[in-house]
Amino acid sequence: MPTGILDSFQLVVGLYLFYVAIKGSGQMYRFGDMDEKTQLQIRKTLRILYAVGGTLALAEFGLCALQNSMFTRTADESGVTITQNYSIEALPFLSYNLLSILIFSLTVLLVGLLAFIFLWMRRKSC
Repeated sequence: MPTGILDSFQLVVGLYLFYVAIKGSGQMYRFGDMDEKTQLQIRKTLRILYAVGGTLALAEFGLCALQNSMFTRTADESGVTITQNYSIEALPFLSYNLLSILIFSLTVLLVGLLAFIFLWMRRKSC
């Protein structure tokens, strides 16, 4: 199943998080009725968290692109067949399952980070 659109979305998310981290201001730094003093206090921490989120999203994009180019999935009557198109000599341990686990882990970490930021900002705004 092609996942090019979803991979592209991860690329956009990663680049946007880096943009927000570099810019250091905007809607991603405000929440509800948060006063200016609190916004200024949390700005540096948010910039770091957004940069970490951007790194996670771009790493996930890279692993998805690697998995999609290294392996081909075909479905037939007997099930799904995964074919390895090539291997990387320096990384012989890379397998479809390992890449799937790494991609899933990065997705969980990114979603967890964004949820943490939301909850933390909500707590700060009270």
